[in-house]
Amino acid sequence: MTKPVDTLVEIPPPEVPPAGTNWWGLSVVSLAMIAGVVVFASATSPRIPTFEWGPHTGPPEVNLDSLVATDDGFAMLSGMTAEGVVLWTSVDGSGWKSQPLSAAPSQLASIDEGLFAYSVLQGRMIERVGDRWIEAPGVTNFPDEIRARQSSGRPSIIGFGGGMLAMSLFGDVWWSADRVEFDEVVTDPGWGPGSEVELAFDSMCNPPSRTSPDVPPVVETDAGLLALISRNPAEPFGLWPVCEPRVWLSSDGATWTATESTLEGGAYVYDLAVREGVINAVGGYGIGQSAAWTSSDGVNWEPMTQPAVDAGIDLYAIEADSAGWVILGRQTEGSGTVGWTSVDGVCWEELPWQVGGLATAIGDEHLLILDRTSYPEIWRASVTGGSGSCR
Repeated sequence: MTKPVDTLVEIPPPEVPPAGTNWWGLSVVSLAMIAGVVVFASATSPRIPTFEWGPHTGPPEVNLDSLVATDDGFAMLSGMTAEGVVLWTSVDGSGWKSQPLSAAPSQLASIDEGLFAYSVLQGRMIERVGDRWIEAPGVTNFPDEIRARQSSGRPSIIGFGGGMLAMSLFGDVWWSADRVEFDEVVTDPGWGPGSEVELAFDSMCNPPSRTSPDVPPVVETDAGLLALISRNPAEPFGLWPVCEPRVWLSSDGATWTATESTLEGGAYVYDLAVREGVINAVGGYGIGQSAAWTSSDGVNWEPMTQPAVDAGIDLYAIEADSAGWVILGRQTEGSGTVGWTSVDGVCWEELPWQVGGLATAIGDEHLLILDRTSYPEIWRASVTGGSGSCR
């Protein structure tokens, strides 16, 4: 990357005015020249970046996954080790502490002020006690149809209003008010086609891949829960991404209502996130034809004018939390990753070229991106105080 060169502007000294010159007019001209220089300097001076990125060596495990933000930092899981599965936690994404977990959880979800570690059939709450995370004594047993690991990396278990939502790949949804007993609240084909994922496709939707099992994207908004489900019965439920989605809404996790959305015309959505009343989604209209949309209610969507994404890029993930927003994607041809950050979800800055990865978590003052291709490497961003404004 070529380092930008500062522009040097030389302003010649004013000529000595002849006798009889209007000194008042000359003063006005001089002030105008000074103001012009100030404006020019302001326009050409580099803007303070919103986030400052730096590499950090992660925990000494080859297989790290399920990176999430906690109420006071970050957490992720190792693969199976001699100690079993290890929980790694950090306050700032720099120094990490470890502790083994019982059973063999493969996924983490942030619920309330704690963590929920789970596998296919059961899970357990982990609560912060002093400087340690302590596993709660009770175990949550899931319905047999639950799938714990998704291609997108997002959890199939979502905490909401003191309860818990659990989803399967076949369009079934369970709700637990006490996180112990589950009631089936959406029965296939209440949403989804009610078939295996081998169903033939019959729509204008043409994403880069349609073979990855996944649950639908679900987020918590000010009004409750919002899920995106394919409106086309010929599109198999449980694939990543969601093609031509319909919006389903729930205020309590138990009762769901279908609402038409404006995401049609072959649009597909890989992921969505919400922060301070802004709902953003990423996806596209075809291979290498990425797109992003924004909404205030989840029903009416408009294309986002930023970030400006070149052709040949596919957007896969979007995350939002206290410190801001992150969008991640990769090159359609090749293994290179790209991304953008934002403070408000409207104005976006491109990630430095060396920062890469497709797993991200956002805390109060830091952003993390986990690069699984190294051994492993964690990119950490600190808020620098830049406004991040493009207006």
